[in-house]
Amino acid sequence: MQLIFGRENAEKLKERYTVLELETVEKQGTSIEVFCLIPGEKIGIPDLPTVDQWIKLHNDFLNGYQTNQYEYCRQCIEHLRGKFGGEMDSFYDEIENRINKADPK
Repeated sequence: MQLIFGRENAEKLKERYTVLELETVEKQGTSIEVFCLIPGEKIGIPDLPTVDQWIKLHNDFLNGYQTNQYEYCRQCIEHLRGKFGGEMDSFYDEIENRINKADPK
């Protein structure tokens, strides 16, 4: 996973690459938006027709996480794990761990 810091940088790359928002982190009193770039070789030709659906589900997942809809997030993770060539799996694992701490089953 290649990280991109700042929305402006991410927007420039979105025209040519698959770029996904991750989260906003606080560092020394400053908010930094973090995105990731999915390398083209990680998405196979058979997957191309479904990439837009994966991106939408990823964005819905982020919205669910930000609004504490944890059960919905768990369901999204089940469907997203392994997508994007597995590049996002460590991010989904981290968010799942946070969710499980905040809302144990």
